[in-house]
Amino acid sequence: MSGFKSALELLQPKLRQVFARLPPEDTESINEIRLRLGRHISVSTAKGSFFVTEQSGLSEDPTFTLITVPSDIEYTFKNAFSYSLHSYSKELSMGYITTGSGNRVGICGTAVTDANNFHNVETIKYVSSINIRIAREKRGFAEKLVNSCISIKPAGVLIIGAPSSGKTTLLRDTSRLLGSKYRISLIDEQNEISATHRDNAENDIGELTDVFVGYPKSIGISTAVRIMSPDIIIVDEIGTDNELGALEFALHSGVALITAVHSESFDEAKKKRIVRALLQENAFQYAAVLGRNYDYEIIKID
Repeated sequence: MSGFKSALELLQPKLRQVFARLPPEDTESINEIRLRLGRHISVSTAKGSFFVTEQSGLSEDPTFTLITVPSDIEYTFKNAFSYSLHSYSKELSMGYITTGSGNRVGICGTAVTDANNFHNVETIKYVSSINIRIAREKRGFAEKLVNSCISIKPAGVLIIGAPSSGKTTLLRDTSRLLGSKYRISLIDEQNEISATHRDNAENDIGELTDVFVGYPKSIGISTAVRIMSPDIIIVDEIGTDNELGALEFALHSGVALITAVHSESFDEAKKKRIVRALLQENAFQYAAVLGRNYDYEIIKID
């Protein structure tokens, strides 16, 4: 099932029917569906945010568009957590869960914190907003990257892009292509790349790819190096000191790194401490900078 169709399964039947009647050119461009209690239902695309009309159209004007009612929030929230909130206490405390086809459902509401540690969120109540981020398999998306940078031997690649620009999609297809040739360890903390359900990856991530689902990135990277002897580690959205240490450990163990970071440009990415440190270690030979409409520029790093 496609990411979009899987996302519709989370919606109330009435909303599901409205979205199902949208023209294909609209459904193919939607990367997020947002429900905000008492406000207009919206979607995000590469061109911006739009509201959804009762006649199954998209509009920049919220007038005469659908409004989120409490039952919309309740149905999608309970559906995303399979009507078993106690089974997903970890995901609930983090504020998101990965569902079918690798879609990520983020929730916003009132935090319930640990009485002994205000910074530790135990759960969320009074859910007021839901964001369904739609995962897409885009076969062939990484061919330019693989052919230009990794056709002869493993190389380090830093993927750079703004939110919803296609970083995860590019990582997924890179894993699929490289996983037919190299031993890949895919560190999939949020389960957005592989969409693993129990022991099966729903997305094609390559025959020689081993998946570490739900591991904190730093632990997953270190574990992969020690037990799987990968040629390449693929990991999404780096940023912490612990992750930097694990990535340096992998690099010094002879493993090539392919990872992603949130930035608008290569120059902006270089200002991030973790990127600057890895560049000083010569971790990356190439950068792929994503733009709009799922396109990217490849930069050779000297």
